[in-house]
Amino acid sequence: MKVLLLSGFLGSGKTSALLQMAAYMVRRSGRKDTSVMIIENEIGEVGVDDKVLKAQGLAVRELFAGCACCTGGADLISDIRTIQETVDPEWIIIEATGVAYPLEIKNNVEACFRIPVKILSMADAGRWKRLHSYMPQLIEAQVDSADCILLNKVDLVDEETADHIAGELHAYNPQAELHKVIANKPIDDAVWAFLER
Repeated sequence: MKVLLLSGFLGSGKTSALLQMAAYMVRRSGRKDTSVMIIENEIGEVGVDDKVLKAQGLAVRELFAGCACCTGGADLISDIRTIQETVDPEWIIIEATGVAYPLEIKNNVEACFRIPVKILSMADAGRWKRLHSYMPQLIEAQVDSADCILLNKVDLVDEETADHIAGELHAYNPQAELHKVIANKPIDDAVWAFLER
């Protein structure tokens, strides 16, 4: 079992990216039973429900389950343990709340389960400057421990602005893969290659 933590501020496009990433994971797994489980907790946003997944052509009952949980501690650990004991999927995707600190969640999960956790962080190009000026510590924490960063909504800014934001993100986390995307359009499968490393 592997764990992927998806982080990013409210409205950054996590759910749109999650749907594409989950579909990629299912295609790559080759499993006929449940290969991906989603644990999501987004304050103020509509969750990833059966209708959304079915609209994307995904086999909801066979491949996915969703539950809302607290990403801060015991509830999350309990949910992961239950999923591991009852389903044992290849992947668990945790869609963290937009105000979560991903490194704290990662450390919690790794300490309890002794399995590595990958972090995918979403940054919103259209709101980056504003959000970063209001909440620099939180926004930086969303990206500084990521394995991969998706600079989303690059269609809302000009190329020079997107490049400037990408430079700032790289400065916060030079080890992370960085991709410019528009998550409500198809994302190239090559973006998800970090999951295999």
